[in-house]
Amino acid sequence: MNKIIMICGEGDQSNYVYNHVVKDFDVSRVFIVGEGSRRDFLKRRIKKLGLFKFIGQVLFVMYTKLFLRKEADRRIEAIRQEYGLDETDIPDEKKEYIGSVNSDHMRKRLGELQPDLVIINGTPIIKRHILEAVDGHFLNIHVGITPKYRGVHGGYWALYNNEGTLAGVTTHFVDTGIDTGAVLDQKMVQVTGGDNFLTYTHLQAAAALENYNDIVKSILDDDFHLMEPLTEESRIWSHPTLLQYIYGRLVRKVK
Repeated sequence: MNKIIMICGEGDQSNYVYNHVVKDFDVSRVFIVGEGSRRDFLKRRIKKLGLFKFIGQVLFVMYTKLFLRKEADRRIEAIRQEYGLDETDIPDEKKEYIGSVNSDHMRKRLGELQPDLVIINGTPIIKRHILEAVDGHFLNIHVGITPKYRGVHGGYWALYNNEGTLAGVTTHFVDTGIDTGAVLDQKMVQVTGGDNFLTYTHLQAAAALENYNDIVKSILDDDFHLMEPLTEESRIWSHPTLLQYIYGRLVRKVK
């Protein structure tokens, strides 16, 4: 029997993927990973982005919690009902917490389990020594159309750039780049007036999971088919700042 494991962060998106996959397959282990030291993470972010942009992103996160969350919750529940997304927590007996996806302990556990497929969701960038720890494929759902909308919040940025035809989701193999792996599937989403920044990823998850188990089966059967990405342009996007979001909402009418 083929062995499937997951490496993911905690949250709705990981729950959606797990509960969908186990309809047809057994997931033997789910590793819940962190980002290491919170202090070190913040220092890396500030160094990479600059203090001004970092503060702008923090203010935006606060804004989403204070002003977007309430209107998003009702819409998220409607999306779950419409598309059958199951947010039930992953069973505790399946979980194993691990400090870092790139730790020696993670590499050791992969070597012990030798999975045929590793399903990734919401982790930091995975380094080469982890990807090469097993022969099996690493599979990820990216909430954006690669390679043009790599990084984070690809659906939002496509709408922000008036490219609604590229507001979608990509299912791809994981390599050492940032969302640069070979593409297995890309789908668009239809955004309504009731959607906002916090609901887009739920629409994207629903679109990706539509035929996700077929993709999983094709990988396990070694009968998968790659596709050409919908765009060849390539760029990495990060979290919006509060000023960027306000401008996008007022001027570009993107919530």
